[in-house]
Amino acid sequence: MRSLLPAAFVGALFIGYQAARSQQPAEAKDHRSASQAAATTYEHLATAIIEIEATEDQLVRSILIGYEMGAQEHLKAAARDAGRRVAHLEAAAAEVTNIANEGDKAIQAIRQRLAKAGHTHNTDVETKEDYIWVTNREKKALLDVAARIARADEQADLAALGAELTKAFDAAVAPE
Repeated sequence: MRSLLPAAFVGALFIGYQAARSQQPAEAKDHRSASQAAATTYEHLATAIIEIEATEDQLVRSILIGYEMGAQEHLKAAARDAGRRVAHLEAAAAEVTNIANEGDKAIQAIRQRLAKAGHTHNTDVETKEDYIWVTNREKKALLDVAARIARADEQADLAALGAELTKAFDAAVAPE
């Protein structure tokens, strides 16, 4: 009985639609109104595509911000915890590497899937690689910071490394 109610409802709507349609005078099909409808629909689609790409850009930016925050926290923890200093420095360097690559392995796999489907963003002039935020030059700078963090010894100025990271990160995610 419950499954008959939706079917009856849809049937009643269809009959009402047909009755209302048969009472209206037949209008000549106008090619201009069809073209206008197609153009309007296409305009809505273009707007949606542009907004989806902007949303993806901001999602990737927020992911990169998360990596940068994690790296900074590991640098602070390395300064406080001498016993786990090396582990924190390695974790910080890994987070900076994730920034340079615009994602960890899971994020990169998604980006590769999108690229295979033809979805691209910006192409680096030197490497011909696709990127959203981090250009080849910025990637090199971030990887350099990651290497310095990974090699930091007990005398290293972790606050200075954090400042270098901030500078390289801000350059990478700045709007073009």
